[in-house]
Amino acid sequence: MDLKETEARLDAILVGAEGWLPPEQLAEMRGLVAAGEPGIALENFCTQLEEFDVVIPADVVNELIGLAAGMGMTLSPWIDSRA
Repeated sequence: MDLKETEARLDAILVGAEGWLPPEQLAEMRGLVAAGEPGIALENFCTQLEEFDVVIPADVVNELIGLAAGMGMTLSPWIDSRA
């Protein structure tokens, strides 16, 4: 998966997460994606999901896990437990 595809997939998740987290946090994460920093955006997003104890649909959890794997990252056990 190339960087542009990763960015597009993560941005779509962030757009779909409206209402899960404060809008300014989602905007900041989308800014990171636009700046070519999807890994940082993904880490921040997952951290905030855990902090706010957001109920995440299974398809989104699987997409997050797939994105992380594609970037060589491991997500927190909290995210993995949602799968």
